[in-house]
Amino acid sequence: MEQQTSFWDFAVGTYRKPGVAEACLSLQEQYGVDVNVLLYCCWYGCTRGTLDGPAMERILSFAEPWAENVVRPLRAARTWMKTIGCTEAHIAGEDCMGLREEIKRAEFKAERLQEDRMQELTRGAFIQNVEITSQINSTLLNLLSYIRHCGIKLDGKSSSGLAHIVTAAISGADLDAVTRSLGMKFQEN
Repeated sequence: MEQQTSFWDFAVGTYRKPGVAEACLSLQEQYGVDVNVLLYCCWYGCTRGTLDGPAMERILSFAEPWAENVVRPLRAARTWMKTIGCTEAHIAGEDCMGLREEIKRAEFKAERLQEDRMQELTRGAFIQNVEITSQINSTLLNLLSYIRHCGIKLDGKSSSGLAHIVTAAISGADLDAVTRSLGMKFQEN
């Protein structure tokens, strides 16, 4: 992993890898996790190490209200328009879908602003050149902290999705090793 990668570039690159979007969206839909925070935990673990309590609190005290008041309402409007609104609102389909695309761009911009701010909140953190085992360990500890904060008890499918995301985020990580480490970390805590 290139140490100078911005959080945005890391998140976009990781999210585009096979199966990551599906795993992220499944965790978002099933548990309400913020995909940006999930990916932030991975980015920080790969580039800086384990988030301490105050750093995690700074991230969550910004990210949670931003997601709740900006990102999720935009996503809800966009989703509603796609599934129901543009077919039943008696507005010309082309006009409605055009507005939906504008909302989608606004949602994308809101997520970009969120990610930029999250990176800025930990700007002073020392960039480390850590080996793969440390990256995996730090990333899993960061994710555990976030999952615990959310009060989530992961099932097998969700744990598998999380392991897939971590494996995609860390170049050279072995899925079986990540899955075992994830299981042990969640059992310990």
